[in-house]
Amino acid sequence: MTTEPTFQTVPDGDESTGRDAVDLARSYGVPLDEWQAAIVRGVLRESGGNWSCSQAGLVVGRQNGKGQILLALELAGLLLLGESVLHTAHAVKTSSDAFRRLVAVIDAHDDLTRSVRRRSHQVGMEYLEFNDGARISFTTRSASAGRGLSIDRLVVDEAEDMPEAEVSALKPTTFARPKSQALFVGTAPGPGHDAEAFLTMRRSAYDGLNPRLAWWEWSAEWGADIDDRNLWVRVNPAVAAGRVPLQAIVDDRAVLPADAFRAERLSMFVPRGGAGTVFNPAAWEELLDPDSTPVRDIAIGVDAPPSRDKATVCIAGRRADGVLHVEWYETRDGITWLPEWVHAQLNPSVRAVVVDSRNHCGDLDWTEAHVRPTFVGVREVGAAAGALWDAVSDGKIRHRGQVELTQGVLAAVTRPMAAGQGFGWERKAAGSSALIAASLAVWGVDSTEVKRPRRKLPGEPRSSGNRRAGWML
Repeated sequence: MTTEPTFQTVPDGDESTGRDAVDLARSYGVPLDEWQAAIVRGVLRESGGNWSCSQAGLVVGRQNGKGQILLALELAGLLLLGESVLHTAHAVKTSSDAFRRLVAVIDAHDDLTRSVRRRSHQVGMEYLEFNDGARISFTTRSASAGRGLSIDRLVVDEAEDMPEAEVSALKPTTFARPKSQALFVGTAPGPGHDAEAFLTMRRSAYDGLNPRLAWWEWSAEWGADIDDRNLWVRVNPAVAAGRVPLQAIVDDRAVLPADAFRAERLSMFVPRGGAGTVFNPAAWEELLDPDSTPVRDIAIGVDAPPSRDKATVCIAGRRADGVLHVEWYETRDGITWLPEWVHAQLNPSVRAVVVDSRNHCGDLDWTEAHVRPTFVGVREVGAAAGALWDAVSDGKIRHRGQVELTQGVLAAVTRPMAAGQGFGWERKAAGSSALIAASLAVWGVDSTEVKRPRRKLPGEPRSSGNRRAGWML
């Protein structure tokens, strides 16, 4: 059984050298699954006397066999192409393990052993130099690693953890070579990784900005069920191929935190908005409480994007223990459904319905639906964004982990408001409508400026008393 990448883009070219590389690896006891062999062939495609791709990237979960692919490419670089290769990793252990894998192949075959002129096993400075001048060095990355070197093949392992300073030090190493490649291999970044360079490359692959960039990815979509075993197989090609047992993922699920499992096993990329993102994914994860429920001081926030194609409702309120709660509640097509829908939810525990007066939701006929919104302006919208930011930063809020709200929070991008004295949420960021609605709801929980949300129906007594308390539909 095989599983195709969830996304790939590979420049066209001749695969003769790639096929030779696959055959070479197998002849020296380096077996490759078909998906691994396809990547080796794709990386080594040639066009017009050069490599079809000058850069290549691979994203796949751990234990799938990324190292085997790199080993096959490095054997080809050394034995078929006579290259100078630099293999880098974020951790010493990772680079040293890669060196030992290569040495094990070399030392297992007399013809290869005789072809080595000199070597070093000093940790952090390992290398092999061959009689014909081919050479490979293994090192951990730093802001100075690689400076002054000129190489044919740059291998960047653990590319999910690669600060910009390290990229700046490594990338010029291939500039002086007429036929060179840089390979970036890793998993999806976790919350603690400095991955901007890797993410920028990924965006370039998706957007088609670099026609000489090859990219292979087995990645689950953000928000997918992390306990879906069919998904586990889909995004772990070594499991689909039968080389790694499904039990290995079962074991990881039992011990890894959810965010680490998403990144390392499912290659699930956290939504990010680029410059201006404000929320720490790890901090948001720590505030997750699937059983969190508001019981008092409930506020409803609503928002619609400029397209008016849909509207979103979020709520916030206080739990029984007094802790602030926020959640996404509803998203539907169109916006005219909102007033009647909101009216149907009103009960004595709802203290406010908060609407940005500049938003399309402010133009709806709330009076006809017997709803009295609290219309807010620029000052309050900025205060609402700040209120959500403060609550998350101070750990004083809980959420249920819903995809709709989490996407908005983790992709959040700020925009200046009030002449630079405050900020709001950038609408172009993914999930911004839910983020804005949630912020308005959070502001409404404690604000003294809100209005009683339910208008009295004609002929209704001053206090009907027949509506149940608590936010329960």
